[in-house]
Amino acid sequence: MFSEKLLCFFLALAFCYSTNTSAEDVTVSSGDTAFLPCPLPLDYTDIMKIGVKWEKNGGPTLCSYFIEKNETHDNNCRPRFKVNTEPLGLNIASVESSDAGLYKCSMTKLIPPPSEEIQLTLRLKVNVVPSLTLQLMNSTNVSCVELLCSLQGFSPQQVNFTWNRATQLLHHHPESRSMNSILTLCKPNWTEGETLTCHASYSHNHTLYSKSITLPCNSVGCKVEETSLLIIAIISTCAGLLFLVLLGVAIFKCKKRHAANGSAYYNNKIYENFTFSTATINPNPSPQNAQPGSRYNINSTTRSIPQTIRQTQKEECIYEN
Repeated sequence: MFSEKLLCFFLALAFCYSTNTSAEDVTVSSGDTAFLPCPLPLDYTDIMKIGVKWEKNGGPTLCSYFIEKNETHDNNCRPRFKVNTEPLGLNIASVESSDAGLYKCSMTKLIPPPSEEIQLTLRLKVNVVPSLTLQLMNSTNVSCVELLCSLQGFSPQQVNFTWNRATQLLHHHPESRSMNSILTLCKPNWTEGETLTCHASYSHNHTLYSKSITLPCNSVGCKVEETSLLIIAIISTCAGLLFLVLLGVAIFKCKKRHAANGSAYYNNKIYENFTFSTATINPNPSPQNAQPGSRYNINSTTRSIPQTIRQTQKEECIYEN
């Protein structure tokens, strides 16, 4: 009897050890959504109520919820963490390199008693695309700004960071074998709205990475200057569009004038004089026009001979062609 109890104790101890030490690997790329599975126990029934809690590297709770009748409720998760119902597990949106680590899913049977707990450990690995990030840190001193420049996606090597404002080199305190660099500037060494650039030279592949950031505008003068620049940009854009419209109209008119010159139009007035003669028949010629030798013929005939009289007329015509 004692030996059977001892055997059960060692089996339970081995089971707990395996559930706490063995870890399943989950690998994702940075920026993707990671899914960490945490399935229900095999003996789960609809009358059970199970509480689930997720932790990372033994830290504070990332997400907690309850499972009852195959449904989840009372979800309480941090930003970017969301319960996945089918299959059951945890989703992490927009994965970052800092999300890598050991995640523990603890499932506790609350109803019916007695209470039982099962733990599942998963190791999240994040494949980070080599990149340089630059961000403005929160500073307690309003007269100072603090910038963090980080080189991600590489194993720790010697990195040479440099900072500059336009062509001006800014001084900072470099750290040996660090993938980060912090630049702190206090008034009057910085102004609102200016652009600062971080350069990182990676010693392993001799590659130079650069990233720029524009300091925000909080003062009234800076905002007025921004507004003025915006107005100037809008006016310049409108002027450019107006110029293009006028240029298009001018080109259209030139083409139309060129087409008009290619055709022949005549608008000349032509003057013509017409001279023609008309014939008039006189049936009763006067005796004065008769010849003396023809009296015998006139008297001897009963029919009079008509006489034709020709007249000359002139006409003037004006027309346009």
